[in-house]
Amino acid sequence: MIQADEELLERARRRAAERGVSIAQIVREALEKELGTRPKPRFAVFDSGVGDLSRLASEDEFEPEPWRS
Repeated sequence: MIQADEELLERARRRAAERGVSIAQIVREALEKELGTRPKPRFAVFDSGVGDLSRLASEDEFEPEPWRS
């Protein structure tokens, strides 16, 4: 729950009504503007160069090739 004075709440209600959104949406956007959004997780996509990894991974005696020479 967030508390605010009545004037600020009324301004939020008017803005929400003008935009056709909820007051909660107005509050979320204000918080994101003030605090910034959370960083998105980063991930990498790569090609191993090996065609059928799922088959190789299911073999009992799979030994990956060394990645260093």
